[in-house]
Amino acid sequence: MPHAMTIAEAALATGLTAHTLRYYEQIGLIDPVPRRSGQRVYGDTEIRLIGFVLKLRATGMPMRDIQEYVRLRRLGDTPESIRLRGDLLARHAAHLREELATLNDTIQRLDDKIALYRSMYVADGAPSPAEAAAPPPTPANAPSKRRKQA
Repeated sequence: MPHAMTIAEAALATGLTAHTLRYYEQIGLIDPVPRRSGQRVYGDTEIRLIGFVLKLRATGMPMRDIQEYVRLRRLGDTPESIRLRGDLLARHAAHLREELATLNDTIQRLDDKIALYRSMYVADGAPSPAEAAAPPPTPANAPSKRRKQA
């Protein structure tokens, strides 16, 4: 039996606010939520769709593309709808792969620079920024000034 949730419970389950859930429904980002006695009732199907929408949003997919995906989903599992949804997701996945390649290249360049700068710390004997910011170490057995004066 599907679990029925109020909008407040759905907000907690998804990490969204009730206002955002209503807004997503209003702009067609999620399907219209069934109501019981005038209150929205979120079931497993709605929560799964919201979860997928959040995954798409987390990848930076534009809202209009998510709206288009949801619109196509509402058409049912017709061959055309399935093909168009698959194409939309494939285009986005290709875009993400390009971004990932760019990020990996950028990370590699940063790592190269970091290695260069760290080699320069060692070469000139200068402390690294982290070492320079740390207080000088004090040995636990070093005599205090009081002992020296006594």
